[in-house]
Amino acid sequence: MATVLVTGSNRGLGLEFVRQYAADGWEVLAAARDPHSAKELKGLAAAHKNISLHAVDIADEESVQDLAGKLNGRPVDVLINNAGTYPREGQTIGQMDYDGWREALEVNLFGTFRVTEALLENVLASERKQIATISTGMSSLRAVQSGGLAGGTAYQYRTSKTALNMGMLVLAKELGPRGASVVIFDPGWVKTDMGGPNAQLTPEQSISGMRKILAGDPKEIHGKFLGWDGAVRPW
Repeated sequence: MATVLVTGSNRGLGLEFVRQYAADGWEVLAAARDPHSAKELKGLAAAHKNISLHAVDIADEESVQDLAGKLNGRPVDVLINNAGTYPREGQTIGQMDYDGWREALEVNLFGTFRVTEALLENVLASERKQIATISTGMSSLRAVQSGGLAGGTAYQYRTSKTALNMGMLVLAKELGPRGASVVIFDPGWVKTDMGGPNAQLTPEQSISGMRKILAGDPKEIHGKFLGWDGAVRPW
């Protein structure tokens, strides 16, 4: 039975990843800062014996290493780096919130790489060897140059995700020879706590699309920045 590990699994996209993979019979390692206080996630885990809950704060090195230690080399076919933060305050010049900016980098960039590095051997020990990272269309340099600032300035979120894209692209180059597949996703504008009620997609639509892509040949998507619909996104 294949195994998937999802960070940020307590709500939104992460919760939907857990729901869909569990329904399809995967072993699901649902990771979040405090999974035992997440009502919906706990309900899913109670209803599906193939879901296990794991506490991890990706901004904390000790917490990440503790997770790796508890997994003890267990193969992870698909690692989904979903956890992230979207600062709302201090988004204009003259009123910048630098603490919020540091937090965005700590979670979205450094935290994602902490988890990926700590669990790399788990991924490489699996059959599929896939690393999927949730980014955003707002991270695209070309999109900003050609289309403006759809979604607002969002300095902290945009820059942390753009840096994450570069890091994952470099990682793809490094891990390709070891048989791993690294892909970056723009999940679209989704109706979640982060995306808001006016978003275009439901979590079911976004996650179903990304899962369909991940179910294909890992080599075909390696090193790419793709939308939930499979379309290549501009860097």
